Amino acid sequence: MRGGRKLKMVDTFPLKYLDRHSIALVLSLLSKRERLLLLVVTAITLILAFLDLIGVLLIGVVGSLAITGISSAQTGNRVNLVLDFLQLSNLDFEYQVAIVGFFSALMFIGKTLISLFLVKKTTFFMARRAAAMSADLVARYFNMPVVSINHRSAQTSIYALTSGVNSIMVGVVAVLVALISDMALLLVMGVGLFIVDPITAISTGLIFSLMAFVLYKVTHERMRKLGERQGMLNIESAQKIYEAIHSYREILVRDRRGFYANQIGNLRYKLADGAATIKLMTSFSKYVLEVALVLVALLLALYQFSTNTAFRAIATISIFIAASTRITPAILRIQQGLLGVRTNLAEAKPTISLIEELSEVGVGEYKTLGLSRSHLGFYPEVNVREITFSYENKREVLKRVNFVTRPGEFIAIVGGSGAGKTTLVDVILGALDADSGSVEISGLSPKQTFSRWPGAVSYVPQDSPIINGTVRENLGLGYLPHEIKDAYCWESLRMASLESFVKSLPHQLDTYVGDRGTRLSGGQRQRLGIARALISSPKLLILDEATSALDGKTELDISEALRGLKGDLTLILIAHRLSTVVDADRIYFMEDGSARGVGTFEELKLQFPEFLSQAKLMGL
Repeated sequence: MRGGRKLKMVDTFPLKYLDRHSIALVLSLLSKRERLLLLVVTAITLILAFLDLIGVLLIGVVGSLAITGISSAQTGNRVNLVLDFLQLSNLDFEYQVAIVGFFSALMFIGKTLISLFLVKKTTFFMARRAAAMSADLVARYFNMPVVSINHRSAQTSIYALTSGVNSIMVGVVAVLVALISDMALLLVMGVGLFIVDPITAISTGLIFSLMAFVLYKVTHERMRKLGERQGMLNIESAQKIYEAIHSYREILVRDRRGFYANQIGNLRYKLADGAATIKLMTSFSKYVLEVALVLVALLLALYQFSTNTAFRAIATISIFIAASTRITPAILRIQQGLLGVRTNLAEAKPTISLIEELSEVGVGEYKTLGLSRSHLGFYPEVNVREITFSYENKREVLKRVNFVTRPGEFIAIVGGSGAGKTTLVDVILGALDADSGSVEISGLSPKQTFSRWPGAVSYVPQDSPIINGTVRENLGLGYLPHEIKDAYCWESLRMASLESFVKSLPHQLDTYVGDRGTRLSGGQRQRLGIARALISSPKLLILDEATSALDGKTELDISEALRGLKGDLTLILIAHRLSTVVDADRIYFMEDGSARGVGTFEELKLQFPEFLSQAKLMGL
C-alpha cells in the first residue's frame, strides 16, 4: 500500500481450523431437516448420473451402428443386447440409429432439465438459508454484552453478519452439494467406462485425476490467501470510507482529503487485482483440461486402433468423447469448487469467528410490539447492591458500589473522568454484566424489566445517534412511523425545547434531518435525542451527560422541564457540570470506581474539598 501502512488481520482466527473444522461448523448450522433435504438432493443427483451414463453408452451404440451400417458388417454382442432390449433388432439400420440417437439425446436433455430444476431450488434454498442465518446471528449478536460488541470494529461486524454469511451458505454449502453431485457423476462414468474398456478407463482416469490434483495443489494455497486478503481488504476499504465521511471537517482543515482518496483508491485497486487473479486462476484450469482432453483423445485413438478392430476402436472412442463432454466439465467444476470453498472459507473468516463466539449466546425472546406509554405495574425504583466490574485487563472499574433510587427522585452521579460513572450506568442498563453483585429495576433484572415494560425506562447518551430519516422517524427509532402520533411528538419536542424549531421546518415532523443529523446543529441533535427518550412517556429517565452539548439557557430550560415532571418521573443524571445537579435530591460522588460520598449538593461541599473547589470554579 502506497500510504505505508501495513494491512493487518482483523479478528484473528487459527488457520489450522480453516478447513475441516470450519466446514463441520458450517454444516452444523443446518437443521436435521435441512441436512436431510440436502441428502435427498444428493441421492437424486446420483440417479441423474446414471442418465448421463446411459446417454453416453447409447452414443457408443450409435457409433458402432454407423460403422457396421457403412461396411455392412455384423454388430457386436453388446450392441445386439441394447437393440434387443429396445426391441429394435428387426428394424432397418437408419431407424435403429435414429431411435437410439433419440433416446441418447432424451437422456442428456432430461438430465439437464432436472439438474436445472434442482440447481434453482438449491440456489433459492441456500439464499434464504443465508438470510435466516444472518437474522439468527444478528439476534444473538444483540444479546452479547457491549464489551464483546465493541471488541470488533463496526465494519467487521457488518461484514461478518452479511457478506460473510453469503460466502458460507452460497460459496461453501451450495458448492459442497454440487461437488458431491459431480463426484457421483465421475464415479458412475468411471464404472461405465471400466465395463466397456478397463484399460482405457483406468489410464484416462489416472491422467485426469493426476492433472486435477496437480492443479489443485498448485493453486489452492494461493486461493486461500487471496480469499483471506479479499475479505480483509473489503473490511478495510469500508472502514476507510466510513472514517473519511465521519471525519470530513477534520481532514478538510488538515488538507488530508488527497491522502484518504489515495488510500481508498489503493484498496480498491488491490480488491480489483485480487478479483481478477481469482477469476484468471479458475479460467486457467479450464484451458489446461481442454488441452489434456485433446492429448488423451489422441493417445486413446492410437491405442485403440493398434490393439482392436476398427469397429470396436471407433465405438470406444465415441463413448470416450461422449463421456468426456460430461467428465471434463465435472472435473473442472470439482477443481474450481474446491478452490471456491477454500476462497470463501477464507473470506468468511470474520463470520466463522463470530459464529464460534455466538455459539454459547442465546437468541432471546424479542418482542415487536408497538409503542407503549402506560407502563402499568412498573415501579421506578433502582437497587444496585455491591456491584463490582472489571474489563479484560482485570482492573476493577467498579468496586462494591451500592446505589438506590426511589420513585420520583432526582439522582445525580458526578465525578472526574475515569471515575466509573458511565460503566455504572452500563451495568444498570444491563449492557454490561457485573462480576458480582446485583441490579434490579422495578424488582427485576434490567433485561427482564425492559422486556416486561418496554419504554418505561429511557436512556440518553452523551452523543445521541441521529439516523438518516425524518424528525418523526428519529423520535420513533425502533418503531414504525405510523405508530408515532403527532401529539406524542410535539409533547416530547416541547419538553426538549425543540418544538418551535421543528415547526419552522418545511415539512415539520416529516422533514429529513440528513445523515447523522447534518442539517441540525450539535445542540439540536442532542435535544432531538432527549425528545426521543421522552416519546414513550418513561417513568425512569437516565441521562449520561446528555446536556453537555447544550448552551446554558437551553440546558436550563430542559432541566426545568424535566424537574417539572418530578413525582411522575425518576431521573438519574450523570454530569460533569455541577450546575445541572444543584437541585438533585441525592448526589453520588464517584472516585476511582467507588461511591465515595452520597448527599445533597450542600452536604457534599462540606464533606469533600475537591467537590467544593469545583463548585467554586463554577460560581456555585
